[in-house]
Amino acid sequence: MDIAERLIMTQPMYFTEPCNKCGYCRGEKEDVENYYSLKSLCNGGHDRKVENCTVGFQSENMTISTYDSLCNMGYRRSGHFIYKPDLLRSCCRLFTIRTTPDQVKLTKEYKSCVKKFKNFVQPEQGKPKKKGNAPFDYIQELSEIDRNKSDFYTRYEPATYTEEKYVLFARYQESVHNDFKHNKKSFERFLCDSPFPEHIKMGTEEEWEQLNELGSRIPSSFSLGEPLKRLGPAHECYYFKDQLIAIAVTDFLPSGMSSVYFIWDPDFKKWSLGKLSVLRELSLLSKTDKPYYYLGYYVEDCHKMNYKAAYGGELLDVCNSNYVSLDYLKREHHIDHGHLFTFGGSDNIQGEIEIDDKLNHDFQKCDISSTGLKDIAEGIFGMNGVVAHNESQQEDVIATIRKYGINYHSQNYIDSLYKSESKSDSDEDKDSDIDSSTKQPPQMLTTLPNVLPGLVPLTELLSMLEMDRMRELDGKLLIYNTELQQIRPIFDFYSEPEEIKTTVCNVVRLLGMRLAKRALVII
Repeated sequence: MDIAERLIMTQPMYFTEPCNKCGYCRGEKEDVENYYSLKSLCNGGHDRKVENCTVGFQSENMTISTYDSLCNMGYRRSGHFIYKPDLLRSCCRLFTIRTTPDQVKLTKEYKSCVKKFKNFVQPEQGKPKKKGNAPFDYIQELSEIDRNKSDFYTRYEPATYTEEKYVLFARYQESVHNDFKHNKKSFERFLCDSPFPEHIKMGTEEEWEQLNELGSRIPSSFSLGEPLKRLGPAHECYYFKDQLIAIAVTDFLPSGMSSVYFIWDPDFKKWSLGKLSVLRELSLLSKTDKPYYYLGYYVEDCHKMNYKAAYGGELLDVCNSNYVSLDYLKREHHIDHGHLFTFGGSDNIQGEIEIDDKLNHDFQKCDISSTGLKDIAEGIFGMNGVVAHNESQQEDVIATIRKYGINYHSQNYIDSLYKSESKSDSDEDKDSDIDSSTKQPPQMLTTLPNVLPGLVPLTELLSMLEMDRMRELDGKLLIYNTELQQIRPIFDFYSEPEEIKTTVCNVVRLLGMRLAKRALVII
């Protein structure tokens, strides 16, 4: 494999920080149960508490196809950092959510948003003509805005830094988020940088021409399912009277379009540009051959994130690598209090669900209502689940893995779910209004929890070791030794030093065997 196709990554890292630094709950949930991934873990937590926990790695030279796979494994990116939440231990459950243009449920609020926007930017059109009993078509409505007769327009372009973009970002952060600690470098790292190669970041003139043309065409002037040429990051810049008023940061993937972030000028708050941007992006997607729109993470008990339910769609079951209808999950109360869910046969649960083979297939929607599967998250991960009950078996698995020269250690499962309360912790909660710059940064570890939903379970990793499957990495996975400044392939996994084998096993747990073979890991 050519080095240009390699996923260049640091060794996997695990981060923890207090709940009051969580960007979603700020440690201010009214219902204590909402902090815990399962009801039984709340009841058994007593005076212990959870934290904000994330697993991830820094990356360079990632292909768009690889990132597409990672998105469907629960990962997101912030600049070069690829991460996903620990759904078992974190104070908030962040589920990957995707939808399609036809799943959107237009409420009166969203219809009003579209109508108000149209009337504002193109008032000469007057009131929309009555269309009998025809349903409100947001795609048609948005496509009818004539750029030649309006002071409003958008333009897709590479996700690069400009002073104009930073000035808008500064206004947005200060007015909307009360954040005055931004700077040009932080803006560039957050919303311009990406792990993709330079030629992917910049794209081609033909790609940008097609995107901008698709964004302005009305439905009758194109054929549905037009192949989209652009794959990679983009900034869609919103202009009114030639003034930059908003930026939609997006990634175009082989399976669809991923929303990264959206910023807007506070002077144009009444336009509801955030809501409008989602409908516009879904409208653009409807004209292409890409089916899915990724809205980032959905958090059931966070009003800043659960608004996404209005767009319909489905949530990722990280243990099964498939998607489940959000309507079904809400209707059947599987995510009440933001609880973790995963589906399987309810009889005779043996342990965690094996996942590696599932990462090699398409991430399809699973119609749970017709399969007879049950939510078995409590049965696996709960206080009385098989993981908690099989502590001795877990110790035997770790002991056997260690015989292969891999530096894994036993962990008490229940203790690993909580942070013990201490006086300093209580004092820190009381000081939650103190400026975040006075607090310690997240604690970074290279040791991963033994049990983490969405990662290859240790029982499956042991099976790979015993079945000699780790030899599949020989000659494929590359290691960059920072001390020697040397790149080399894994020659014989089982003969590698302990540090190398441990790191490689962590990579396999995070990515699965298929993607691990394409990696160049910096150690």
